[in-house]
Amino acid sequence: MTGRATRLEAVRDVLPPQTCLTIDELDAALDLPRKEIVKSTQRLMSRGLLERVERGCYQLTAAGIESRAVGEALTSGPTGPDTTKSRKKKANLRTRLWRVMCVKQKFIIDELVAIAAKGPEKDARENARKYLRALELAGYLRVLPRQKGEAATSNGFKRFQLIRQTGPRAPEVKRGGQHVFDPNTGAFHDCKK
Repeated sequence: MTGRATRLEAVRDVLPPQTCLTIDELDAALDLPRKEIVKSTQRLMSRGLLERVERGCYQLTAAGIESRAVGEALTSGPTGPDTTKSRKKKANLRTRLWRVMCVKQKFIIDELVAIAAKGPEKDARENARKYLRALELAGYLRVLPRQKGEAATSNGFKRFQLIRQTGPRAPEVKRGGQHVFDPNTGAFHDCKK
């Protein structure tokens, strides 16, 4: 949400065209805290409306003079279009699982969960099991011979190997587990059972 940047406008409007004013002079001319004046000069410089002629002395650029002349309303938000492809998301359990898989290459579910789970996840092991199953069906993982268990009656632990490492971003299970979308390649892979 953007709002009117009245402090930026006040600093811009107090500067006469082609005259350099120091922070002390701006402080004397404005009823603003000195810290806000310094911040405002930095923001105006980043927008190309103000330039520093010498240390501590600022004047309007040609764009700043024009902005002041027409009384352009300055906003506190972004100054241009949002050019980022995607916002950085917090790493969820499946993202952390993918990162561990990429490093280890061969693993069992309990190893992954022990490294990737942070504690607040609800039933992290079951979530990991479903994720690995979807990746296996989509062709990302291969099932290896079981790792021998410690108990005499144990049939061992299911082991996996990562065979399709397409990039740093974790593949996403879509449509109730029917497809896996790979954000690294932009491709969908069917989960064939």
